Amino acid sequence: MKTSDLKLELQAYVDGELSPDRHHRVESLLASDSQAREWVEGLRQISLLVRTNEPDLKVPTSREFYWSQIKRQMDQARASNEIRPVSTALNWFRWLVPAVGVAAVMVVVSIRSDRDEALLASTFDSMQTDSSAVVFRSESDGVTIHWID
Repeated sequence: MKTSDLKLELQAYVDGELSPDRHHRVESLLASDSQAREWVEGLRQISLLVRTNEPDLKVPTSREFYWSQIKRQMDQARASNEIRPVSTALNWFRWLVPAVGVAAVMVVVSIRSDRDEALLASTFDSMQTDSSAVVFRSESDGVTIHWID
């Protein structure tokens, strides 16, 4: 058995966590191995020191007092994060700013699209003098087809 496994088994022996058959094996090992006996004695002394010298702290107030403080702080934090009613003017402003932005984008896109369409039409008109072209435009469908021959 490895040394670390043996030490863990000896520690489990001191803590009383071994099954009966393993307990008997460790006892027979302790009868024959002086180093294992020293290790177990050291573990027992450490265990005794920890149990006898652990400070026993008493809280001066009750558990309910601490929980009431925690609940009060949580309630205060929740109250400070609540949504407060917004004035009607501010509410309109919240909707008006994005609507104006969308309208501005639509105006820019439509102006640019009209300019691009005029540029394209003038290009095709100039091409018509050199070659034959047919233009079909449907305003209801919003489609313009240019056939260049």
